[in-house]
Amino acid sequence: MWGGEFGAIGFVSLSDPETVIPIVTEPWDVENFTESGSHRLWVVNERGRSTLRLAREGLEPETLETPKGVISSLLLPPARPAAAVLILEAATRPAEIAVIDLKTGDLRYLTDSRPPGLLKIAPVEPQVVNYPSENGRRIDALLYRPPGDGPFPVAMMVHGGPHGQERPDYTRSGLYQFLTTRRIALFSPQMSGSSSYGTSFQRSIYRDWGGIDLEDFAAALCYLQSTDWADPRRVAVAGGSYGGFAALSCLSRLDHPWAAGVSLYGPANLVTFARNCPPTWRSFVDTVLGNPDRDADFLRERSPITYADQITSPLFVIQGAMDPRVPQNEADQIVTEVRASGTPVRYDIYPDEGHGFTRRDNEIQAYTDLSSFLIDHLTAAKSAQPTTSRRSPVSLFHPRVTS
Repeated sequence: MWGGEFGAIGFVSLSDPETVIPIVTEPWDVENFTESGSHRLWVVNERGRSTLRLAREGLEPETLETPKGVISSLLLPPARPAAAVLILEAATRPAEIAVIDLKTGDLRYLTDSRPPGLLKIAPVEPQVVNYPSENGRRIDALLYRPPGDGPFPVAMMVHGGPHGQERPDYTRSGLYQFLTTRRIALFSPQMSGSSSYGTSFQRSIYRDWGGIDLEDFAAALCYLQSTDWADPRRVAVAGGSYGGFAALSCLSRLDHPWAAGVSLYGPANLVTFARNCPPTWRSFVDTVLGNPDRDADFLRERSPITYADQITSPLFVIQGAMDPRVPQNEADQIVTEVRASGTPVRYDIYPDEGHGFTRRDNEIQAYTDLSSFLIDHLTAAKSAQPTTSRRSPVSLFHPRVTS
């Protein structure tokens, strides 16, 4: 796989590494590829969903229909394959092994790992929606809309990265599906910086964290206000890693009466975050975020910690004590400052976790607590009128900087 605007597949000559012979190119990222005999099979990431493509010798490539989800692995038997084996995950079903007939297109699951609770509900399949942002940008988002008419409270969930991507998979061990059963809609933007929308789109956030991305989150609020299914007076924001930074940025810099916010191991102070990054990350951080010495003023201007006193909505911070990427000090800083301003903060530290969760019991506990927090704050006061915020208006484009 090599890059242009989109990832593609090609042969590279070992004697001439600069020469690439294209095999598969698509108007989206090609993520997986295999071949056997005269058959070639590959996966295209099309607006987050995996599209399965098949080419047979002498025939034009065709699309094989699969459930709307993510294909993470492909296997073609040798010689003249009649079927392919996939690892397929969907928003409505955890990762499974499936086999697809290459002639008829019929797909059959070989495993069933669905938890009992998922069999008792009609899981929600997300839809891709699109909304306008600044400078003519169009932003995709995955929408999990509960059944019924609404209006629904909304949890805006921000993926990590920022080079991650929101995909129709069994996100956070079924957290999204659980929240929809409580009549909460999930709205997950593919903001500027997200992967698989082209190299230019992905690099647009370089050295602009809290800038171009925040424009897209502000535009998401405008979009939600324009719909008949969302209750804009009951919107929360949550995310992990970069998504935690984004959640804190939204809470502190967008003048909206957020119902609540959640940051899972998210950076709060871009200066200290950049300064304390692992040595192997130094070059990457300088390129994508900025240098903590040379760009200190700019990074401080874009840091949620600078505007901590503007966070007036209930905040939940989750942090691993052994996190090497986003050290606990990042969470300590924002919790201390927000509490000092009088805003309630719940702060959970997992002493045996790093960046994310490796222990299943910790993961279940964290997502149980996160869901309870969102449910409490999004559904307690149904359709409540917005309260007067004590925050002063903070311009998105010219943020206030404190010394």
